[in-house]
Amino acid sequence: MADPVASSAEHANASLAAIFAMRLRASGATPAEVVTITVLTALVLWLVLYPVGWLLWGAFHKGPPGAAEAWTLENFTEVFLDPNHWILVWRSIVVGVGVTALATAIGAPLAWLTVKTDLPGKRWVELSAIVPFFTSTFIGALAWIQLGNPTNGVLKFWFGIPTNVYSVTGIIWVTGLYMAPYMYLFTAAALRNMDTTYEEASFMSGAGLWRTLTRITYPLILPALLSGMTLVFVISMGIFGVAAILGFPAKLHLLATEIYVRSLLVPPRFGVATVSALTLMVITAALIMLQRWALRAGSYALVSGRGFRIKLYALGKWKRLAQAWCFLYALLAVILPAFVLIKVSLQPYPTPRFGPWTLENWTVFFSNDNLLGTLLRSLYLSTGGATLCVLLTAMIAHIIHRSRAPGRRLLEQVSVMPIGIPGIVMGLAMIWAYVTLPVWGTLWVVILAYMTLFMPYGVRALGANIVQIHPELEESSRVHGGSWFRTFRLIMLPLLRPGIYSTWILLFIIFIREISAAVLLTTTGTRLFPVLIFEQWTAGEFNVMSAGALLLTIIMFAVIALFKWGFKVDVIPSYR
Repeated sequence: MADPVASSAEHANASLAAIFAMRLRASGATPAEVVTITVLTALVLWLVLYPVGWLLWGAFHKGPPGAAEAWTLENFTEVFLDPNHWILVWRSIVVGVGVTALATAIGAPLAWLTVKTDLPGKRWVELSAIVPFFTSTFIGALAWIQLGNPTNGVLKFWFGIPTNVYSVTGIIWVTGLYMAPYMYLFTAAALRNMDTTYEEASFMSGAGLWRTLTRITYPLILPALLSGMTLVFVISMGIFGVAAILGFPAKLHLLATEIYVRSLLVPPRFGVATVSALTLMVITAALIMLQRWALRAGSYALVSGRGFRIKLYALGKWKRLAQAWCFLYALLAVILPAFVLIKVSLQPYPTPRFGPWTLENWTVFFSNDNLLGTLLRSLYLSTGGATLCVLLTAMIAHIIHRSRAPGRRLLEQVSVMPIGIPGIVMGLAMIWAYVTLPVWGTLWVVILAYMTLFMPYGVRALGANIVQIHPELEESSRVHGGSWFRTFRLIMLPLLRPGIYSTWILLFIIFIREISAAVLLTTTGTRLFPVLIFEQWTAGEFNVMSAGALLLTIIMFAVIALFKWGFKVDVIPSYR
């Protein structure tokens, strides 16, 4: 007699298979498309969930990765019952909120001035607002050590301005300066897509400029503002370089630096560090969920079915003040940091005075095989990693925006999950996940970490390019017998070439300057240049370190210039 339970299970499986087959036929997806989306989904799930799963596993075990012992809750009790842990949590949140507020206060007005007003020299203002995005908060912190040192900083020595960057305020100030471009780019993109009819209606109703800005303009671009603010908060919560350089001398720890210290203690406390990492990840995930909840109830349509236009507002008597505001940001975020790094790199020892001068620091750098070899290793990793990530995210973005096959929503959701994972947390997760595998101790584990962390950047940037390409071009190819993959290769990729170039630049810059994840993942044989600069700072080699930081910045801008003038690619639109 047949087992009724087994018969029922077989019937349920057959029903599910029939439903899936019907959905597949309704979607019009080809077999190649189904295979591609299946492989991509499996790959993305592995990249994201495999290390995160191991991180959760490690929190419940004693001992180091690869040699963990029995299940335990001691890691949680040790961390959560420690009052110092909650001090670090509160301090990290204060830094995150402070950086977000400062970056918004700088970036949003700059965006409004360049997009919505008749400000002279807009291209230069936009350039000065974007340049800090292509540098690094880490390198900015190195410069501000010389600018804002409380004893012999340039600002105090030359101008009598009392400053102390070795403080929570200093961490917020430096990080906020270099996070402002994120807010600028998010805000500028939304303002360019907003019809000024709404603002004109406000003016006709008797509202002034300030009331229109606060009641009409910024509420309408709230999704862009909240997206930018969420990203800035997540990055600043997990930022390591600035927090270490400016916090260690004052014995100020954040969650990010605490994870680093716990992981490198002798003996290391990986279980405790893992619980701290989970705390950090829970905070960032909760913020992302709060942002989505806040936007769910409102309507924020910026572009109507009718054509829209952008009207520029005359600044009038406020024009000089607006120009001064833009110049002040360029001075603090670009000009003074670059000046002080050049100055220190040409001196035998750090001093706020002019002279004595020497080229010894540059000679030491280029004659040291370890220094130059580390820089070349970073270039190899950034070039190869950015290329692999662009190829992966191009296929993901194409599936998300062009395919109707079942499973594309899962692929979209998982591919953007890493946006809420701080770099230092991913670094610790990769240790738990890969320390016993052959890739550990090689550059591949770093490439995997970077591709996972910054996959959302590529998906978003290339997705914005794909939606601008009309689907009829692909439909024409399919009508004439082109397969799905052939259409993607011969139609979409050539049309996406400018977007691919600019997205590659974005990922290259991020990969070559990243330190939060690399500081836990690199070994003596795989040390990367930002990590080496950090080690030189700990050893007190400020002058050689400044030469290295300058060289890294020069390389990043040389790559940007190569694509801008060599390949005729405008690098700015990818970040709008």
